[in-house]
Amino acid sequence: VETMMHLTCTNMLPEKVTTALNKCKEAGIDNILALRGDPPKGQEKWEAVEGGFECALDLVKFIREKHGDYFGIGVAGYPEAHPDAICDDPEQFAKNYEEELVYLKKKIDAGGQMIVTQLFYDVGNFLKFV
Repeated sequence: VETMMHLTCTNMLPEKVTTALNKCKEAGIDNILALRGDPPKGQEKWEAVEGGFECALDLVKFIREKHGDYFGIGVAGYPEAHPDAICDDPEQFAKNYEEELVYLKKKIDAGGQMIVTQLFYDVGNFLKFV
């Protein structure tokens, strides 16, 4: 049975990520879903801890730098836009959406090998996304 660890940047320093990845290796887990993560409980806005990772792209780069191609890395994609990109202004939303696609491409270029999408309700949005 294939297993994939969901690894977030939330409250994670590089030392904690290194420990988690080493434990994955010990357990034979070689697939990681690299995520920024949600804000911790009781916190409205996501913030990196001092010395921690700012975003999933940083996490993907770190995994590749420290572990080469050992891990298969998945990243998140948002067919209907990342929640932080959603706004009421159609022009701004279109700009935000385009920026999210550029960011997604950076995650793939840094070593992400597959995209796991957020739940979506509009198939047309998904088809545009792919």
